[in-house]
Amino acid sequence: MKMQRILGGSISIAAIALVAGCSEGPAPQAQAAPTDHDTLVHMDLTVAKAYNSAMEKAGLDEGQRNVVQAMAHQQAVAVTCAGFKVNTKRFEDEMNVIYYDDKGKMLEVDSEALHLRERQVMMGFGMMFGAQLAIAASDEQAFCEHADVERNAGDAKHLILEPRKTG
Repeated sequence: MKMQRILGGSISIAAIALVAGCSEGPAPQAQAAPTDHDTLVHMDLTVAKAYNSAMEKAGLDEGQRNVVQAMAHQQAVAVTCAGFKVNTKRFEDEMNVIYYDDKGKMLEVDSEALHLRERQVMMGFGMMFGAQLAIAASDEQAFCEHADVERNAGDAKHLILEPRKTG
C-alpha cells in the first residue's frame, strides 16, 4: 500500500511538472524541412515496390495495380488540394476492377477468398494513399500544381477527379 502511494505521488508530481512545462504558451510551429525531388522519387519508388509485391500476392495484375494506385493518388489530391473533388461514382466503377481477372472475366471465388482480396487491396490502397499524402506534405504547392496539370491534360484514362469548375 505504501509503495502504491509513493508511485502514485511520483506520477502526480511528474504530471504536474509536465503540465507546468506546457503552460508557457503554444509550442512553436513545426517547420517542414524541404525535401528534394530525389528523396521524393525514392520514397515513391520504395512504396511502389512494396505495394506491387503485396498486390501481386493478392492476385492483381499490373493493370489492376495501376488503377488502384491511380485511385489512391487522386484521393490524396482531393484531400490535399483546394478545388479538387473525386467523382464518387467513377471511383467505385474504377475500383470494381479488383473483381475481375486479367482477361476481364468476373472472378469465380468463394466469399472468403473475395473478402481476403478486398482486404489486401484496401491495405495496398492505404499504402499508396499514405505515401501520396507524405509526398504532398513535403511540398503541397508543387503537388497540387502537378495535380492541376494532370487533371487538365485530359489523357488520363482513370481520372476520377471532377473537371475544374469554370465561371
